Amino acid sequence: MTNVRLEDLCNATTLAALRHPRWDPELRTFEGLNPCTFWNSDTGVDVSGSIDTGQGPYVFQINGPLKTKDHLRLWTDDYHPGLVIVRGDLHARTLSFGNGARIFVEGSVLVEDCLFGQYGDRNAVLSAKGELRARAVFLANTARVYADEGVRSLIYAPLGSWDPLMPDIENEGIGDGIGFFDPSVLDRYGDLDFRRAIEAARAGKPLFLPGVEERFPQRLSSRKTE
Repeated sequence: MTNVRLEDLCNATTLAALRHPRWDPELRTFEGLNPCTFWNSDTGVDVSGSIDTGQGPYVFQINGPLKTKDHLRLWTDDYHPGLVIVRGDLHARTLSFGNGARIFVEGSVLVEDCLFGQYGDRNAVLSAKGELRARAVFLANTARVYADEGVRSLIYAPLGSWDPLMPDIENEGIGDGIGFFDPSVLDRYGDLDFRRAIEAARAGKPLFLPGVEERFPQRLSSRKTE
């Protein structure tokens, strides 16, 4: 599969052209920010290869669904701010987001395999107006996901990530990953190594030990995130 930058699938635009009352609080972050790039797609995006946003700062507005049959990487580097607005559903085989990337989806988020969120100091957010579905959601540090119509997934996250929803497997960094995950995706302390886990998921390799996922039948039902 090929890799493609999201900007290559969009047209350059301006902050003023993206103004909308609903997004003004988020867009104000980018006023006077230099450098910063602004991009718009008049229609949806649908590709077979993986998609990467680049390091930021950036704003993308996709006026339709955002789809890839491979990996979708929505990140910034050095905690630069980033904003992705999807005015439709978001589909990917695997998905990772982190640092300053904030993603707002007006439809549902449908991830065929695993979804990962990291870092962010509460600035890494994936929020959907519809439902979020994934085989498993892995969250570290202060990354968050929200879905108005609930999350349908096995959840690995720190305690306190959501209220009242509790994670199925707690990510507390105490070396207890050996009871849940394949040894190939653990660090030397016995905790999930997110880099290894993302690489394994992209390659179609197992993350969980045999039988672990079946221990959490609630993953098949839709649960509220707030």
